Amino acid sequence: MNTKKSRLKNKLTLTGNVLETFRKSGFDRQNFCVVPFSTVILEPNGSVGMCRLKGTEYSIGNLKDNTFEEIWNGDIAKKWRREFLDGNSKMCRNDIDYNNCNLCAGNNELLEYAELTETQTSPILKLTANFNGFCNLQCQMCHVWKMPNGFYTEDNFWKDARKSMFPYLKEIDMLSGEPFLQDDTFKLIDEVSTVNSDCRWNITTNMHWKLTARIKSYLDKIEVKSIVASIDSLIPEVYNKIRFPGNLKVVLRTIDSMLEYEKDRVSRGKSSLNLNMNFLVQPDNWREVPDVLDFCREKEILPFISLCYEPFEHSLLQFDRDEKVRIINFLLGMNSIKISLCMRVIKPLVFSLPNIDRAYYLPIINKVMDESYREKLKLNL
Repeated sequence: MNTKKSRLKNKLTLTGNVLETFRKSGFDRQNFCVVPFSTVILEPNGSVGMCRLKGTEYSIGNLKDNTFEEIWNGDIAKKWRREFLDGNSKMCRNDIDYNNCNLCAGNNELLEYAELTETQTSPILKLTANFNGFCNLQCQMCHVWKMPNGFYTEDNFWKDARKSMFPYLKEIDMLSGEPFLQDDTFKLIDEVSTVNSDCRWNITTNMHWKLTARIKSYLDKIEVKSIVASIDSLIPEVYNKIRFPGNLKVVLRTIDSMLEYEKDRVSRGKSSLNLNMNFLVQPDNWREVPDVLDFCREKEILPFISLCYEPFEHSLLQFDRDEKVRIINFLLGMNSIKISLCMRVIKPLVFSLPNIDRAYYLPIINKVMDESYREKLKLNL
């Protein structure tokens, strides 16, 4: 089985490969992203998007008003692609500057298959299937659980997708409310695995359920690229507040069960689960970041530490200058590798400060990132 060390090494190597590919292909690392050429997101209310990082509010159209083909090659989608083809990104300027999201190795695995044209004629490469809002948690920073269920029917999705989409997909990304509690998840696995066994699956889950024989049997049907556990706190009371009415014990039990299932799965020649942990940093939990990174190291899973932007009342960006500085200094007090894993939090905070503070912190960040790169090469975790 892959350990966290080998996974982190692979991640670092893949990121280096992306930069080399960009260089050879003439792409500007600050002004190109493959996502608008490869990915479609279907939301519970019929809204269609392309970028997961942009979230549910960044829509390129709605299936209530237009066909999928009209939306996929509509004005918004073509404008988005044109910005990247021209090397003049505006829609994604802050996202790239703060998060380097366009360098994501996972997304760029699809680059060799992508049709890099403003108007698309080839089949979709990646489907992000947010079919339903149904979830067993009501997270304070999330509104997806309030969204509708049952929008996608034989007539508006399944019938056409069987012919024009499912056989050609390279990846599927399951988000929804809670995928493992929705019948459409299991239906999609049945449909796609029958015609496209090579499709790779990413599933984001709250882990607030029991790993049953049925779930195992369905996971056995697919090539898993990653399972992402969204947790947000390792303190029971804080977890319950953020992910109401959640019970942290249930989540931790399921993580352990998934790790045991992974061992069995790999022993049978199947893909690893590549378990990741999403930790969305907000006022209730920012002090937990060092402990969360230690937890991930102990469990040999990869951490993904990011900043909550909206709702604004749950964002660190609401704080005044002094409080932001206190948080930045707290995070910079960790070792260089841990700091590098938190750059999606640190950089937006730094860029929200007055210019004089930015001028102070940016050289520190650059120095830490250089140190982190050297340490990662040693795998001195």
